[in-house]
Amino acid sequence: MNTHSGDDDLDDDLIAIVAMECRLPQAEDVDEFWKRLTDAESVITDLTDADLAAAGVPDSQSSRPDYVRRAGVLDGVSDFDSGYFGYSSREADVLDVQQRLMLEKSVSLLERANIDPRRTEHRIGVFAGSGMSTYLFRVLNRPDLVEALGETVVRHGNDKDFLSTRISYKLNLRGPSVNVQTACSTGLVAVHSAVQSLLLDECDAAIAGAVYVRLPQDAGYRYQVGGVLSPDGVCRPFDAQANGTLFTNGLGLVLLKRLRDAVADGDDIHAVIAGSAVNNDGARKASFTAPSVSGQVRVLSDALALSGAKQTDVTYIEAHGTGTALGDPIEIEAIKQAYGLDGEACGIGSLKGNFGHLNIAAGILGLIKAALVLKHRYVPPTVNVREVSPALELDGSRYFVTTQGRHLDGDGPAWAAVSAFGMGGTNGHVVLRSFDRVPTVPGPPAGPVSGPSILTFSARSEAALRRQAARLAGRLAADADGRPAEYAHTLSAGRTLHPYRASLAVVDRTEAVARLKAEQYHVGSETDPNEVTFVFAGQGTQRQAMGSVLAANNPAFARRLDEAVTAVNRHTDADLGSFLRPEGPADVTDTAVAQPLLFAVEYALATTLIDAGVRPRYLFGHSLGEVVAATVADVFDLRTAAELVAARARAMARCAPGAMLSVGRLDPFAELIDADALVVAATNSPRQFVLSGTRGGIERAVARAVEAGVHHQRLATSHAFHSPLMQDAADEFLGFLKQIDLRAPRIPLVSNITGRLLTGYEARNPHYWADHLVRSVDFAGSVDTLLKLGARRFVEIGSGRSMSNLIRANAGSAADPAHALALAQTLGEPEHEDESFADAVALGWASDPAVDIEAFTAAGRMVPLPTYPFEKRLHWVDEPAGRPEAVAPSAVPAPGPEPEAPAAETPSAAADQHGPDAATEEIRLIVGQIFASFLGESEADDDLGFFELGGNSLMAIQLINKLRETFELDLSVRDFYENSSISATTRVMRSMLLEEPVNA
Repeated sequence: MNTHSGDDDLDDDLIAIVAMECRLPQAEDVDEFWKRLTDAESVITDLTDADLAAAGVPDSQSSRPDYVRRAGVLDGVSDFDSGYFGYSSREADVLDVQQRLMLEKSVSLLERANIDPRRTEHRIGVFAGSGMSTYLFRVLNRPDLVEALGETVVRHGNDKDFLSTRISYKLNLRGPSVNVQTACSTGLVAVHSAVQSLLLDECDAAIAGAVYVRLPQDAGYRYQVGGVLSPDGVCRPFDAQANGTLFTNGLGLVLLKRLRDAVADGDDIHAVIAGSAVNNDGARKASFTAPSVSGQVRVLSDALALSGAKQTDVTYIEAHGTGTALGDPIEIEAIKQAYGLDGEACGIGSLKGNFGHLNIAAGILGLIKAALVLKHRYVPPTVNVREVSPALELDGSRYFVTTQGRHLDGDGPAWAAVSAFGMGGTNGHVVLRSFDRVPTVPGPPAGPVSGPSILTFSARSEAALRRQAARLAGRLAADADGRPAEYAHTLSAGRTLHPYRASLAVVDRTEAVARLKAEQYHVGSETDPNEVTFVFAGQGTQRQAMGSVLAANNPAFARRLDEAVTAVNRHTDADLGSFLRPEGPADVTDTAVAQPLLFAVEYALATTLIDAGVRPRYLFGHSLGEVVAATVADVFDLRTAAELVAARARAMARCAPGAMLSVGRLDPFAELIDADALVVAATNSPRQFVLSGTRGGIERAVARAVEAGVHHQRLATSHAFHSPLMQDAADEFLGFLKQIDLRAPRIPLVSNITGRLLTGYEARNPHYWADHLVRSVDFAGSVDTLLKLGARRFVEIGSGRSMSNLIRANAGSAADPAHALALAQTLGEPEHEDESFADAVALGWASDPAVDIEAFTAAGRMVPLPTYPFEKRLHWVDEPAGRPEAVAPSAVPAPGPEPEAPAAETPSAAADQHGPDAATEEIRLIVGQIFASFLGESEADDDLGFFELGGNSLMAIQLINKLRETFELDLSVRDFYENSSISATTRVMRSMLLEEPVNA
């Protein structure tokens, strides 16, 4: 690396750490890791007799005086979210626990960096290493699994060679994918390799790290005099009583970017890598495993020179610090030679007192600690140091062991370094600088974003989706400065889209927390029809200035509204635009004004939603609403519809006056209806009907309602719509309709008159639209038709919530609880129009994530959010002898004896005895057993293909061979690939046994 070029720009050779992840004993993530360090806690566990027995340690060994009963134990290594990564249960069972942990933590790492690997254009590299798979021994002791899955599947799942490439494959990462193995320096050397790849422009971001898990975890070790292991299981870095180390288990990962890119992307930068170096001791040392002062001095000096820092700039060094009598003095001597004896005081520490020696992962965890030191400007104490070893000869030098926590001095840039040395002589050293040393470049403003935001999140299952909601609610509740706009932007741009999704529109943090906790959000999934129905409100729902708040905040709607108003104004005497302004005329009850006004606003609402990608599967409306729906369905074009609505409204306004009454039931009014004094103008729901007639007829109906105790309400209308009193208007309107072009609907449309889907003939028939004025509205029948068609998502197009309330009333007990109704209003309460419209867009996104929500997810930056809530379940291989803690793979019994080939009784013979389906069922049972032996019983869905269930090509070859062997038939690979479900394979095997064509 070159030296920093100055304060005017960002050096291209600087690398930013933009995300960090870890998994350690008693520390599930970086926050818990830091807390253990700052609280000076040791996480090493004293093992009980029961622990040792469960781990399979014989009493004869554990009772020995030289047996050390201490270990660093990771919780839950037997659990894994196999479904997230597309593994079948059986393949997950045999996958090395180290590789499982790396997969899950790599997902979390990318999410902490707000990178969606499925969408990013970045080339993301992977540089990682792991310990030898001790889990493999458990698998190899299960010959039934090895035989069922095949040696290749087992080897691929446990070989170090496939660690990095497995991560790249499962997460769709396209940069270099390289395994790094240098013993205890692996994690830090992986970081150096990633840095070099970034500097060479081989990738745009890089995952780097390592993992080490030795099984069984709950086992101690035998102490050997003169060895590197501690006789009491306590690691004492730099202490006078240091007598050995303790190997434990853990994982660490970082995500790196070129600093310039990280700043431009608005990343949360933890620290900057200013220089790194790697070398080997060579042969000039006491033994292969012994450290070398000269080798360490060279690697420290090289990294320091590349960083551009002076020796005295570095004020903290996270040392390898193994707590061994040989290793610690050699490391301190190398530090003194490389960094000099004079100058500002420099602390030296090691996390191994807290966590033990993390073996392969030691260096990466040291790097994470050093980055946290710079970010928090605080050095945690090094534990288990009672007296600094005089063998270190620190007196008179600028170096001291950080036995107490201390804050880094000064407000300027802080520097730190970290070392890792591997047995065999590969040394790594990295020099870090705090990010405040680097000038930032201007980015997009992170100021407040007006209007509502749409929060979107997704998961692999409904349960995980609910956990996502709970995590988001918790984060928002704790984040007093949290802004929904930034959360929305992060969720939309920085998270992978999974099959189950949810969305909600919010305006502030309090509302967002409440709705997330109450699970008040729209949901959808890849398995649902996810079809949206638009329902258009009718006359009576209009109000002054409706849509004005939305138009002021939504340019797309404002353009569509202006287009519709301009079209209608050509055919009206009044300027409709004046009625849409808050200062305009307040009376909008005149039919000649109300209907054109409703048409313009509803048309604009619907087309704005469609422009955003909310594409309705069905349309229907109440009375006039059906005319708007028909326009959206292209029965009429906008220009024709505008003239049609104006003509319709004028004709209706010229009719004789009348009245309308809403009632809860019809039986008290039967006599009046039979006498033609009243008609049923609308059946809105089983408990809401509208009567229409002369004013005198309605007065008598009111009296009957009072006498019978029936709920009733006069409607604010001047005419008896949908009654014979509209016949003159219908006749006049028919004359107009005969002059215009009518088309079949482009989007399925439900008829008010019939309650069924409108036919092409009806849509093109002028008499249908003329009769609309006098015929009864069967709104209840329309809703029933839609529910039977599977419609469950409704967007109310218009002002208020009346249509939504009627849909709920009609659904009643008929609604399938498993597919509850989802409803949204485009213009809810007048003061919250923009929020309700955003909620309609959110419902559309839950139905189809291709819906454009960019206008509702705009913000200047992304923010840290909770990572994915994996749904882990047991994936653990039991050893044949059985141990108290062991469980069979996926809690599924191992395959039983080989199923007999059906040659003993041919399917045709079985069919003769038990009927024509007995043979098929017998074959299906055998095929199912074979599938279960590869995939696990719970995965064997009869109609899902082998590869949909998590199988792969290697497993498929093994399964095909098992089928051939069992049935003594030459099943071809092609026949299996084209018929890979249990049911399809059963048909193929039956056809072959009966010598029928495979596809018969």
